[in-house]
Amino acid sequence: MALPAGSRLGPYEILSPLGAGGMGEVYRARDARLGRDVALKVLPEVFSKDAERMARFEREAQVLASLNHPNIASLYGLEESDGVRALVMELVEGPTLGERIATRPDGHPGAAAMSLDEALPIAKQIAEALQAAHERGIIHRDLKPANIKLTRDGAVKVLDFGLAKALDDDPVSGSVPNSPTMSLAATRAGVILGTAGYMSPEQAKGKPADKRADIWSFGLVLYEMLTGKQMYSGETAAETLAAVLMKDPTLDALPANTPAAIRKLLRRCLDKDPKRRLRDIGEARIAIEEALSGAVSGPAGPSAATSPQLPSRPLAWIAAAAALLLALAAVSLVHLREKPPVTDLVRFQLQPPEHGSFGVAFAL
Repeated sequence: MALPAGSRLGPYEILSPLGAGGMGEVYRARDARLGRDVALKVLPEVFSKDAERMARFEREAQVLASLNHPNIASLYGLEESDGVRALVMELVEGPTLGERIATRPDGHPGAAAMSLDEALPIAKQIAEALQAAHERGIIHRDLKPANIKLTRDGAVKVLDFGLAKALDDDPVSGSVPNSPTMSLAATRAGVILGTAGYMSPEQAKGKPADKRADIWSFGLVLYEMLTGKQMYSGETAAETLAAVLMKDPTLDALPANTPAAIRKLLRRCLDKDPKRRLRDIGEARIAIEEALSGAVSGPAGPSAATSPQLPSRPLAWIAAAAALLLALAAVSLVHLREKPPVTDLVRFQLQPPEHGSFGVAFAL
């Protein structure tokens, strides 16, 4: 249900709509008690009227509220008023990563690849958020550019952590409609339309998802940042899911200057067999940190194959010492060949006196 501006939900005054999706409608609201703006996510009616599901969701929400990380948007609590239930969440100002990818550097609409020195720091913060959640046993299950916010000060905030699981039905079969992020109710609400292109193959098959599903989605998000295009897309959700299941990932569209370490990371994230996929998102964070410290230079970042190789320090010291020795040898040779200075020869005779003695003194 739409909430008009000026209406209230408990202590929260609705200011303006922020967006809508399968997980609910989102509003900017003012918290009258604490004097701050928050994001209110009103849960779809199909969820809020299911007592068993809401009880399960409230248990999940308690776990989600325990997440405290600078790259994860905070969940403050639940609010219910006049039969309307909403999540009270941190309000994050700034565009989504999806909006950033869809905007060219000149500010006009149109997908464009991000440079390495812009994309890798963002990917690192996403990996840090996932790592913090995975260490608490929380899986996102719906990671995509639209669920990642970029703040004005350059920070990354991942939204909707764990909500796909929290709002999902208990799986009763291996069918696609009952997969972790594609329950029948969620499909009716339109979740599948926004997430099909980022679902892991095991999710698309209706199999249980673990943290490796997030790693797959992370690989797709990083690929999209570097290329400006989705790996998997289609005119319909069914076509997109078919592509996820049937089409092998390809990295041909990556820029030529993509470091070898990042290509290797993407291959490991996008292995369709979860048993062969990257096991821990912390490994992705480390690989990105190493790339940032060594493989990226300047606005584009030369690849390892094309960047000039600088000599190691021991070789440089040996070369410098050899040059110094040659210089000293040259100077010595010049001095050895120089003729000694010629001095004037002075001859004189002294005639002793006939009687007595005398002394002689010389001064030079």
